[in-house]
Amino acid sequence: MAKVLIIHGWTNRRPAGHWQRSLAATLRDQGHLVSYPQLPNPDQPILDEWLEVLTAELDQFDEVASRASEPLIVLAHSLGCVAWMQLADRGLLKQPADRVLLVAPPEPAPISPVPSFVMDLSDGRAERMIKGSAREVTLVGSDADVWQPSGIQTGVGDMIGLQAIVVHGAKHFSTLDGFTQWQGVIDWVNDPSADLTKI
Repeated sequence: MAKVLIIHGWTNRRPAGHWQRSLAATLRDQGHLVSYPQLPNPDQPILDEWLEVLTAELDQFDEVASRASEPLIVLAHSLGCVAWMQLADRGLLKQPADRVLLVAPPEPAPISPVPSFVMDLSDGRAERMIKGSAREVTLVGSDADVWQPSGIQTGVGDMIGLQAIVVHGAKHFSTLDGFTQWQGVIDWVNDPSADLTKI
């Protein structure tokens, strides 16, 4: 079993049918300790508010003494990926996670309407920071995501030193894209060698 933090993205109110909500329910049924918080003001997010909630959720994991030895797994989607990177960049992580899955992180330009989240991924610091945030970091994207106009590998992967796993046809992994169930991510929590492209 594991402690699992799920971080949603911009405008997400954790609707029924979203793969992250289904993931949370499935993992809870399996016995994992799951945190899937609603982050404040999802339509007009303020970074400091999101980081405050995420820091508190991580602290609460530490308060569950009976689960102290279990690994910490983080699954972030879209703007939630940037929030995780910002937690690491600001030195707010008391210890690295065991595994992190970054799903469809946006390039900086598309998130310019929320400037507090924007990070410069091109200076090498981002690579050091993201790799320091966990013992293992996995990047997943699609072959046609409007939030990555340069493509998942060029726009994000090359900037943070990770080779992206591509799920063809997933677009931005959102319900608006018709993306609801994702068996691969459920399997990955239980087995890091699982096929993340399995829908």
